[in-house]
Amino acid sequence: MAAIVAAALFLILSANITLGQENLVAGEVATRDIRASRDATFDSASETETAREAAAAAVQDVTQILEPPADNQADQLGELDALSRRVIRILELRDQGTISAEEATERLGADVPEIAVRHRDLVAAISIPRWEVVAASARAALETTLAVSVREDDVIAVRSAVRDLITNDLTDDERSLAGNMAASLVEPNVIISDELTAEARNQARASVAPVQVEILAGEMIVAEGQRLTIGDIERLEELGLTRPRVEAGTVVGNALIAALVAGLLVGYLVRFEPEIWHRNRSVLLFFLVLVASAVAIRIAADRTLWAFAVPTSASVLLVGILLRNSAGAAMAIGLAILAGVMNREALEPAAYVLAGGVVALLTITRAERLNAFVRVFAALAATNIAVVTAFSLLAQRDVAAVVQLGGMGLVNAVLSVILAVGSFAMLGNVFGIMTVFQLLELANPSNRLLRRLLLETPGTYHHSVMVGNLAERAAETIGADPLLARVAAYYHDIGKMKNPLAFIENQAGAHNIHDDLNAETSARIIAGHIRDGIDLGYEHGLPVQVIGYIPQHHGTSVMTFFHQKALREVGGRQDLVNEGAYRYPGPKPQTREAAIIMLADGVEASVRSLDSKDEESIRGMVDRIIDARVEDGQLDDAELTLKNISQIKDAFVGQLLGMYHSRIKYPDNVLPLGQVRDEA
Repeated sequence: MAAIVAAALFLILSANITLGQENLVAGEVATRDIRASRDATFDSASETETAREAAAAAVQDVTQILEPPADNQADQLGELDALSRRVIRILELRDQGTISAEEATERLGADVPEIAVRHRDLVAAISIPRWEVVAASARAALETTLAVSVREDDVIAVRSAVRDLITNDLTDDERSLAGNMAASLVEPNVIISDELTAEARNQARASVAPVQVEILAGEMIVAEGQRLTIGDIERLEELGLTRPRVEAGTVVGNALIAALVAGLLVGYLVRFEPEIWHRNRSVLLFFLVLVASAVAIRIAADRTLWAFAVPTSASVLLVGILLRNSAGAAMAIGLAILAGVMNREALEPAAYVLAGGVVALLTITRAERLNAFVRVFAALAATNIAVVTAFSLLAQRDVAAVVQLGGMGLVNAVLSVILAVGSFAMLGNVFGIMTVFQLLELANPSNRLLRRLLLETPGTYHHSVMVGNLAERAAETIGADPLLARVAAYYHDIGKMKNPLAFIENQAGAHNIHDDLNAETSARIIAGHIRDGIDLGYEHGLPVQVIGYIPQHHGTSVMTFFHQKALREVGGRQDLVNEGAYRYPGPKPQTREAAIIMLADGVEASVRSLDSKDEESIRGMVDRIIDARVEDGQLDDAELTLKNISQIKDAFVGQLLGMYHSRIKYPDNVLPLGQVRDEA
């Protein structure tokens, strides 16, 4: 169990590591003001990268000269002259009649692809002298353009410009033809060297020194509502104001904290809360509440306001109400440690959680009425506000911060009470833990099963109420649970409803059926009310704890009347009578409350049969009944001390004297004062 709980707490403590997430990320809006806790100077990676990018961007592209402008000019003009001669040769064949105009167009497409398709018909029909004029115009524009260097990245612009240099003496189609020929032959003599440019920019980046950022203690890093930048995140990381990085020390530290908290809580339950530890559902409830609360603390951790809104006191209340107050105190200590660790070893959240939990336990006492939770709310709200105010004064926070934290203290109190009230009954049912409200409902005389007991077996009902009064008084005296004792007493004999007339208190003077039966048969009938009671309890949905008192209220005691009758039937020969057939099935009482009900049941029935019910007679009967149970070993498992037994005797005697107190005998012609008033 310790290993499982430790593993769960380790995962919760390390959630920020295992998920690789930070509290704050660039682009997120800050939920609070964050100031520097100390001076710091560091090299900013983001600002250094920005400066280096700016230096690299400022570097011009590095060019490389392929050939001088004159050489480039001569090469391209030669290309143009060769193109012109190929055209003239085709035109001469046309003029000689060797080829037709259509064939000339085809020859131009094959031999002079530099001429665009749309101009081939024009060239095929042009005269040689006119062609020479067009070619000369293109040559002049190209010669002028290539007189200077042409950069690779300027080629498009230069080709557009060369068209504008064509003379206006030509027709529009001829100017377009000449311009296209000249533009197609424009080639750069200067190219951009990607390698040299990259080298130059790398040198520029390398020449920029790292940008240092200086932070002063108290300086505002980011204001509430401000969108965080990468630079803000760098500053927060440098100051340790974001979640820890994946470091061996952090992992080991979280593991040790988890193991420490889990080990201490498990050890506490084993050593001091055996009733909880030896009941699986109670242990499961305790640690589920712990883990769920730890998850809530982890989610709100490091958020200045929300960290104080987590209703950890609800968890403490639930454990205190459903299990034990001492277990709730242990829960408060465990959650306080976790809150301090998850909020960066902060003392304030730890003190806040611990104080709230302890105050909630001190004020809840027994949750028998809903107004008890109103008392808890008032005390918890006051405590939360007092804690945050005290730490705010120590930290010299402004008034606005104190008001905000105080508001979160109120929110915490409201949420804690609402969660506790809304869930403790449900959790009690789910985990099979009986709550005070269930007991109060079962103690209500209008309860369906109690109404049946009253109507079907009025004698048994009256007996059960009397036993309940005795049990409640004795339980209060020795510090047991009086409400549980009273409720269990009300239902301890419900099995008698299956066969009411088998029990003398319900016969009302009628014929006793046991007069016609042998002792063993009568014993089986009487013992049957235990089994019948358990069946009825489950049928009517009684809590398992209350049903458990039905077989325990007789333990394994002997049905003395029928055992003695059996002996009389065989002439007193004990060897012919099996005593086990006249013992109840048990088990013996396992708790103090069960033992009290057993004793109250025997005492009430015996004292009722006394002729004289003065103190001496009652005390003598109480002593005999209880001493007989002790000698028979019926109280061996109930953890009652001799002092407890003496206190129970005194409580029974006092209660019985009140029940059977003597009255003044009025003369026949005198009416009691109350009756006189009624008649008046």
